[in-house]
Amino acid sequence: MTKVNSCQDQPSSALSRRNRKPSHAVASCATVLISGWLTGALWAQDAAAPGQAAPQEINAAPPLPPAGPQIASISVYGAYYSHGLPETGAAPQTNSANVRSDEALGGSIVLDWSKFTERTIFSLTYSPSYTAQVRYSSLDALNHVFSLTYRRKLTPRWTLGFSVAGNYSSLEESLFAPTALSNVAAVPATANGFAAALLAGNFTNNPQLGAVLTNSPLVESPLANLLYGQRMLTASGQSTLSYSFSPRLSVTFSGGGARTQPGSDNRTATTGAAPLIPNTTSETASAVLSYSLSTAAQLGGSVTTTRVSSFLEDAYSTTSLATFGRTLGKKWVMQLHGGVGVTNYVRQTLNTSATKPLPAAGGSLGLKTTSHTFLGSFDHTVSDPYGFGASTVSTSSVTWRWQRPGSAWSLESSVGWQQLQSQTLAGTSGWRWSALVNRAIRPNLALLWQYTYLKYSGGLQTAAYNLSESAVRVSFVWTSTRALR
Repeated sequence: MTKVNSCQDQPSSALSRRNRKPSHAVASCATVLISGWLTGALWAQDAAAPGQAAPQEINAAPPLPPAGPQIASISVYGAYYSHGLPETGAAPQTNSANVRSDEALGGSIVLDWSKFTERTIFSLTYSPSYTAQVRYSSLDALNHVFSLTYRRKLTPRWTLGFSVAGNYSSLEESLFAPTALSNVAAVPATANGFAAALLAGNFTNNPQLGAVLTNSPLVESPLANLLYGQRMLTASGQSTLSYSFSPRLSVTFSGGGARTQPGSDNRTATTGAAPLIPNTTSETASAVLSYSLSTAAQLGGSVTTTRVSSFLEDAYSTTSLATFGRTLGKKWVMQLHGGVGVTNYVRQTLNTSATKPLPAAGGSLGLKTTSHTFLGSFDHTVSDPYGFGASTVSTSSVTWRWQRPGSAWSLESSVGWQQLQSQTLAGTSGWRWSALVNRAIRPNLALLWQYTYLKYSGGLQTAAYNLSESAVRVSFVWTSTRALR
């Protein structure tokens, strides 16, 4: 992930620093998050409150973070979980109501190394964290999050990109991980820079935003721990090569792979039994054609082929989409896409449905002013990112962020939802809601309150699973003075 400052470089940027860790996720859901990333917004000119500085000029370039390695932030926290969710247990249980609550203490550190030039984007982030629980000490966990993004303009027409990301975390840590839309919303941007990045993939005026949008996706999913257990590993890598025929017309080729699997000696959070899926591997190749009708409108088309393999199935999915995006007035950006996809099965254990073309569609909408940011996306895809037997997957994400210029307070709320559909899956779905309040105490010290609610249910026709979990975390976040500049 990239380095994230507050929009106005206010003291409460400690919150943004805390949220720069890549999200705990299932890497093979890349299509969902790409749709969310293409959600964008334009800065609007809001009047400054009495006694505060005027908002950043709409065309003024946001300041770049300092180059070189640094300790971006250090956090210490205490947490409460409504259910302890122990990893061990012989008898399956249909819900978590009989599992006692638990408390925990922990800490984390964010290490950054970035360099942004006219032709190069380089961003490396590593964040280890440790959480120790009071009642269920078997859940004590050392978590690791890593991302590396490199993008280089080789010639005026050719651009090469490469990125890798990995996450080895427990459910308790993932409950408080920021969503991908949260990371996008936290990047400072101007109207021109945001529109160019989201509509045309032009990051010249905002390399920080480019590092976020081109990072190898580790997509958050409220169903991940249902499928892979209380502790899981997910990793992904991708490379891209783009060619610009003209300032308006470009083509991008990309390829990559992802791996998701349970952690060692793991158990599912709901049953105490072995995870539903031992591992999932995916490979993806795509070609994207993009044409700018104007500075405010973009047309495009893409063909993507993905192979997803697990012990339940091995399948190829090919999806063709047409896309249209444009800015709406001075504050809104929207994107729509639609097409058709078909899945061909090499091996199929659960689902016996015939292979046939199915519709794929989605869209995204964004609003951004000097105080408010709203990002939302919806995607209905044909490919099954888990290899769990789903014929289609529907996913939606929404993030709202408020930070008034000159204020020591900032607020944020996010909602994520996902549902798997097939003849054999018993209504498998999940959703996660989180709320966050940040209060700057000093220029580089902030107090952070977080609340998360996670719920998922479903499984196979022969076995049903259900989890409802609430969690609260209070953190002290120290941000380095160098990072705040």
